[in-house]
Amino acid sequence: MSQALSESEFNQQVEQLFAQHGIAAFAAPYGSVPPFTLFVEEDTVVAESASSPRHRYGAFCELDDPLTGEALETHVQHWLRSGEAYALYLSMNVCRYNC
Repeated sequence: MSQALSESEFNQQVEQLFAQHGIAAFAAPYGSVPPFTLFVEEDTVVAESASSPRHRYGAFCELDDPLTGEALETHVQHWLRSGEAYALYLSMNVCRYNC
């Protein structure tokens, strides 16, 4: 793949992963990692579990303070819909698409 996913494609696929694994599975307080992190393979966003060797290098919503329940869901949805998640994906893959 020579081009990045569009933001809408990325968001749609991440929403599907949220539905499959739960929103909380992609968020953790600063200094921790969540049960799943996000990677893009070719044109597909995938969830890597903690058993994967690359898990700790994936994208996830890093929380300043621990959150639970509705507050956590709202925060992670904002992270995705505001473009922060997409910007993180692009920054992690800048050489992949521009080198």
